Amino acid sequence: MQRATIAPDRPSTREQLLTLLKKSEGLTADQLARMLGITSMAVRKHLAVLERDGLVTTSLLRRKVGRPARLYRLSERADALFPQHYDAVLTELLSDLASLDGPAKVDLLLRRRVERTGQTLARELAALPTLRERVRRLAETLDALGYYTTWEELDGETYRLCQYHCPIREVAVHFPVTCDAEVELYRGLLRADVERQCRLAAGAPCCCYVIRPIAVSPADAHAAS
Repeated sequence: MQRATIAPDRPSTREQLLTLLKKSEGLTADQLARMLGITSMAVRKHLAVLERDGLVTTSLLRRKVGRPARLYRLSERADALFPQHYDAVLTELLSDLASLDGPAKVDLLLRRRVERTGQTLARELAALPTLRERVRRLAETLDALGYYTTWEELDGETYRLCQYHCPIREVAVHFPVTCDAEVELYRGLLRADVERQCRLAAGAPCCCYVIRPIAVSPADAHAAS
């Protein structure tokens, strides 16, 4: 399931609650209700859902007069709902590294990252005997890693795999070696011919790959027999 993010232009009540809590050290339901101009009961219903989803934590606020109140704060998990700039920061750091030590050093670092990802994926695919099973498992594993991946069988021997999200898209825009290393990785993991048709970093809606069995020349087939 795709995680929702805060939309500052037309925020919902839920998003307004999250934003108010983000800008505070903790607020009660009554305080939030006054700030939003809605009833405390309505606020508590929203807070109950946010707490259920692990986005809000509560503690007791003891007061001089009256019963203790529940104080609501955002959880660490809620941080991911707000704008992040890690991709841009990483791109700047890599650009600085390229200026200091040359682009080859950056290429090496990015290829090593892809290789580490490949080690995880290899464990998922190593024992699968057919190309179809390997494509399916690769798509499932990438999807679990946040690449929002789909796959389909075009015919008995050809498959299409599409990734609709890239966690380091900004990096890939400035350093295409990331995408090239990914194609090489998939060829090795799938033990197949992998052709990239489009990529997110170039403005396409997804990174799309067509996958086919490796063509065997007559000479190779004769040698194998």
